[in-house]
Amino acid sequence: MEIFVKSIVKYFEGIIFFACFNSFIRNYIPIIKNISNFYLKNRDYLFERLDKIINKRSKELEKIFVDTEIRIDLLTSLITANMKNASNGEVLKPMTDEEIRGNLLEAFLGRTDTISNSFCFITYYICKNPHVKQKMLSEIDQVLPKSIDKFYISYNDLRKLKYCEAIIKEACRMVPVIPFTFRTITKECEIAGYKWPPGTNFILNFLGVHGHPEFWSDPEVFNPDRFYNDDLYDKRLGDKSALMMFGGGKRICPGRMLAMVELLLLMVLIYKNHNVELVNMHEPLKIFTYVNTNCQELRVRISSRTLFINLV
Repeated sequence: MEIFVKSIVKYFEGIIFFACFNSFIRNYIPIIKNISNFYLKNRDYLFERLDKIINKRSKELEKIFVDTEIRIDLLTSLITANMKNASNGEVLKPMTDEEIRGNLLEAFLGRTDTISNSFCFITYYICKNPHVKQKMLSEIDQVLPKSIDKFYISYNDLRKLKYCEAIIKEACRMVPVIPFTFRTITKECEIAGYKWPPGTNFILNFLGVHGHPEFWSDPEVFNPDRFYNDDLYDKRLGDKSALMMFGGGKRICPGRMLAMVELLLLMVLIYKNHNVELVNMHEPLKIFTYVNTNCQELRVRISSRTLFINLV
């Protein structure tokens, strides 16, 4: 399992590698060629393992009786799903193993560590700003006055947590988990006064935009009010359209709604029931960036215990 998980990480690194080096460099520069071959072998290994997993689960499902209750998981859902045309009820062709593998990879590459790292950054800035923490707790207590373990939290309840949502956005503006991304144009475009031919690769610098004074007033200051209350939004606090925590356009993150729900739930469940404080208020946030921005270490005190969170 450890080898399999590492191969997923290497596969993600390979995507970035192949985006940075064109085919000529990958095939004719010896050192780069060796690295390229390594990532290709890793890809083949990962694809083979996933294909075996899919095939094994498919055979298991073939032996299960129609009326037998089966467990619900992503792989089973992808294998058993038959899409129906809403207009005439026509059953379309089920997904191929290759398509299932692609969906699994998308889920793996989206990775839960984006949520865990984002929540570490959120926790750090909440603890560093007591007035923000108090305002957040007041909103949570107002929207969810009962004990968390005695009632059901609905999606409608979460949608009312506007200040909590503003905290999430501001923390992601300060430290975007995805600091940059790539885009390739398919037709000639004019950008910054220059004409760029089809196939040109661009790097979109989210980190640079999120901290640019042209778009944000006092960009180095943590201020959730930039995103609080759309009706009373003060444009002097910044241009919200410059926030790209989930990317943008047609290729915006498809899991953005789920990510917001997860982060809001974490904030409610933890801060409603526990007092969270930084062990050292003067200690800077420890992060490192390779492809994603990761929280290297965050030391917090929860209630009377000290919890060491070490994400590598």
